[in-house]
Amino acid sequence: MRHLVMIAAIPALLVACATPQDRCIRAAQADLRDLDAQIADVESALAQGYRVIPAQEGLTRISLCAWPREPVLFCTQSVQRPRSEAREAIDRQAEQTRLQDLRQRRAELVVQTTHRVSACQVP
Repeated sequence: MRHLVMIAAIPALLVACATPQDRCIRAAQADLRDLDAQIADVESALAQGYRVIPAQEGLTRISLCAWPREPVLFCTQSVQRPRSEAREAIDRQAEQTRLQDLRQRRAELVVQTTHRVSACQVP
């Protein structure tokens, strides 16, 4: 158990060891990473012809709970259970338009990100 705690603490220690410059660069590139993820999603949807949508099923579980002051009490608990994923057909023309818009925004964002990263550089 102690080894498990030590292993779980390693990523936190590595993040804490990052220099301020590294944290600044990572923050400056966050928007670009998000946009790249959106572009990859649209490209994947275009290649497959559909988009995979993860589905969750929400349930409320009711049980009897015994408390020290009261003899019986009803307790509720919300439970999320994953179901099979749903496939949603895409509108190819709309996705192509969205992809072009995302790529254009990416080109603009690369310039902004370059300026932000250069501002993070230590003189």
